[in-house]
Amino acid sequence: MTTVYLIRHGQTLANREGILQGHLDAPLSEYGKRQAELVGKALSTANIDAIYSSDLDRARKTAEAIAKYHDLEPILDPRLREIHCGSLQGKTMEESKRLYPEFFESLKEDPLNTPRPGGGESYIDLHQRSVDAFEDILKKHPESNVVIVTHGGVVRCLLAYAQGMLPDPSSPTPDNASISVISFKDGKLQVEKINDISHLAELYEEMSPSSQKDTYRWLN
Repeated sequence: MTTVYLIRHGQTLANREGILQGHLDAPLSEYGKRQAELVGKALSTANIDAIYSSDLDRARKTAEAIAKYHDLEPILDPRLREIHCGSLQGKTMEESKRLYPEFFESLKEDPLNTPRPGGGESYIDLHQRSVDAFEDILKKHPESNVVIVTHGGVVRCLLAYAQGMLPDPSSPTPDNASISVISFKDGKLQVEKINDISHLAELYEEMSPSSQKDTYRWLN
């Protein structure tokens, strides 16, 4: 059996402020660095064979916090990046809705195939490249334990794929530094865990996860 641990990167200041990052290379906040340390400790006793990460800094630094317990170097794959938000990158969802009302009207009609304005991706674009990366990783690491550190949209796509579904852009975004688990056995994918944040309990005594804006919930 292959077990894949899907990790969303730790928090950035843009996450706190509800800013759409997409492919912008935002660093972890101090709080996000603490989240990364805790997810690293949570996986420190697992027998991890490989660690893959988006090449964006917020994911890479989270992956490094996990890798140090396993004497591994994260393998960077740009296919694991967040959805490219085009002209929306660097803006809040509220600003984006005000500036690009036509896009959001189109999104209501066809949420999966509507590309973000200004050269951005559609959700199907994100889904296809995420699944391509995931399938390649499964082929390279049979009977292994693999960590994938990525972004909320990618986690959402891969969890949907493992359940035989297309992603739902209106579904909640996984929490920063959360752990979701997918197993692969006898040619079948199985979701074992979704959005586990129990390892972050000590941080949430200071700040509830619900205090963060769900920036990537595209349809309300």
